[in-house]
Amino acid sequence: MSYLEILMFDRHAFAARRITLGLSVEELADEMVVAPSAIYRWESGESIPSLQMLVQASRHLCTPLMSLMSDDESEQRRKAMVVDALVREFDSLAD
Repeated sequence: MSYLEILMFDRHAFAARRITLGLSVEELADEMVVAPSAIYRWESGESIPSLQMLVQASRHLCTPLMSLMSDDESEQRRKAMVVDALVREFDSLAD
């Protein structure tokens, strides 16, 4: 199970943020250099973005990474631990 599956990617928050910024699926896809179909799949729940894509999306959507995750209270402690692991993993990828 991936970190993102544990954290529960919030497709509704993702789509809401894109819409709030006035970005079409195609515009966000162009900015992220992905196919529009990838964005459609993420927003429909058919698939979830990779960690790299989610970090990139949070930057393009000008929102914290955690705002694109579910707010289920039972997940809060697990989220905190996994976010810490994600940051360490992402930092190691950048090296």
